[in-house]
Amino acid sequence: MNDFSKVKCIAIFLHNRPFFGAYVVHIPFLVAVKERYPNATLVGISKNSGADFLVEAGFINELEVIDGFSTANLNRKYNFDIGFNLRPSSIGTSLQMLKLRIPYRIGFKKFGALYTHSVPLDVTTYRADLFLSLLGISSTLDIAPCLKKHIESDGVLNNKIVLAPGAGGEEKKWSLANYIQLARKISDLRSEKIVFLTGPKEQEEKKILEQEGFSVIHSPDVTTLFRLVNGCKLFVSNDCGPSHVAHITRVNQVVVFKEYLPEWFLERDNSGYVSSQTDLSSITPDELINCVSKILACEVGAEK
Repeated sequence: MNDFSKVKCIAIFLHNRPFFGAYVVHIPFLVAVKERYPNATLVGISKNSGADFLVEAGFINELEVIDGFSTANLNRKYNFDIGFNLRPSSIGTSLQMLKLRIPYRIGFKKFGALYTHSVPLDVTTYRADLFLSLLGISSTLDIAPCLKKHIESDGVLNNKIVLAPGAGGEEKKWSLANYIQLARKISDLRSEKIVFLTGPKEQEEKKILEQEGFSVIHSPDVTTLFRLVNGCKLFVSNDCGPSHVAHITRVNQVVVFKEYLPEWFLERDNSGYVSSQTDLSSITPDELINCVSKILACEVGAEK
């Protein structure tokens, strides 16, 4: 549909994985859709409520949590002009879009015959970039300026070095002791204030860090999290939800991976990673310092 101004309602079938990071990587796509279709209501559709923060933060207008592939409630409430299927492997969702009689249906070529427009599926592409390919946009980096317009600045949170030692699973966590060593090594090299970011399940980590004398921002709301990450000097973390906030806001970043996966890492000049195929304990703070130094040296070079 080329007359963008006439599009009034868009269905966006979100991934169903109940993880914060799995929904964060939708945001560049949602911002791009809103830029292209400024008069449209964006309706996210998922099987769980984990994406409700997307409504609270203003990235979508409504979230519909549905059970299975029932369309009765959606048919009663909406008259969709366009539907986007962000679930690359879901033929059920493709059929659901047909059942909803959405005239323009966009998805990946795996089920291309069911769409009015489809694009190639490359599961090795960073997930946010994969979603953007449905709009003919090649990179999250192209959307970052539009995304940053949605994030209000906060001088109090700016220019910090932020360390996030949490993750969705214990197997993905580099040890807190290593993060503490890393923080002290960075303090020897940099003048910026170091702040630790902890999640709702990391009360014990918060307590330990505060006992060690560090500042901790614990379980911030989504708006504060985005402001903190967007304004930071450097973000260092495990492979976790907030790491994707850093990716999509294009900040200086280092990620600690147990196993590097390209679909969860946005390659760019000011990002780097350290990984271990066997055991995260084999990664040393000095390895992270080397990576941090390279990232910040690139920034200095770019300023000259």
